[in-house]
Amino acid sequence: MTEAARIVRGNVKEMGSLDAKEYDAVVVPGGFGVAKNFCDFAVKGPDCTVDPKVEKVLKQFHELKKPIGLCCIAPVLAAKLFGSKGVEITLGKEGDEWPHSGTISTSLHKPNRGLRIVR
Repeated sequence: MTEAARIVRGNVKEMGSLDAKEYDAVVVPGGFGVAKNFCDFAVKGPDCTVDPKVEKVLKQFHELKKPIGLCCIAPVLAAKLFGSKGVEITLGKEGDEWPHSGTISTSLHKPNRGLRIVR
């Protein structure tokens, strides 16, 4: 938390203390930190779990029908939490020229059958 405060040059709070009723939307920047710290997708792929505090916050925003912005790799959070509910996400592209092309097919495994990748 100290390093996060230094980077943003201000006060930061733990994700678990966020109350969706107090905000209009939530935006999660991407990057490898999301795949390692907000979930364990970097290690477990489709069998990943989402950090309980992150899951609580995202589910609150979803239940309140408030916007959830997920950048870069962060859409795997929505795939994991809401994939069976027909959620739409953007998540890179397929093909040999894209270094992470397997991410899409990994996100579309059986528990996420309602997930739709928008290109």
